[in-house]
Amino acid sequence: MGLLSQFSSKAELHRRETVKRFDDFILSYVSKVEKQATASKEDLSVTLIARSPESAVTDAVRRHANTFVDLGIEVRVIFASIEPASVFADFVEMAGMYNGQNCLDTSLRWAKNPALLDAHEQLVLGMDHCWSGDAMRRAADVRFSLDLFESAGANAVELGRAAFIGLWSASANIPKSRFRNVTPARANQPVVIEIEGIRDQLLENAFEGCYATRH
Repeated sequence: MGLLSQFSSKAELHRRETVKRFDDFILSYVSKVEKQATASKEDLSVTLIARSPESAVTDAVRRHANTFVDLGIEVRVIFASIEPASVFADFVEMAGMYNGQNCLDTSLRWAKNPALLDAHEQLVLGMDHCWSGDAMRRAADVRFSLDLFESAGANAVELGRAAFIGLWSASANIPKSRFRNVTPARANQPVVIEIEGIRDQLLENAFEGCYATRH
């Protein structure tokens, strides 16, 4: 008798639901920023500690990158792993939108020392939005034992900021070689090519070297 496991589909459903919760959490923070006449530097700060560029929390942060840039929100990220390279490249591209490609060290760091993996995944948004997740050394298939969202958690934010500063100081700058020759994951999406204005150039190239003759 055969039995088809539903583990994979349930895991994927759990991930989608988790990402949706992050989306709602981030939108709550964005809405608060938009309603403020003036926002402090702390209000316009987002810090993220993540196991890898493929963590569920990073999916949501990536999707809101343009909104963060438009609102002048600074995003700083610490990864325990910077693989896969194509997804990590999305964050390199995001950091470049803030600081230029020559100043990525101010936005991204790598907690490559295994001793740092006891730190927990964490997302701090402004002054009162804070999410805490599992320790980064925890295996991906047994995660989500800790999943705490706080939208009125000034104390949690204060502790989260202190934890981020400590881990940032202990983490390493990412070697510039990791930034080169990597195509962002979203670059693999279908591209619509604008052909307006290049017709004459195509015709010119097609007939280059040919000469009209009269018979």
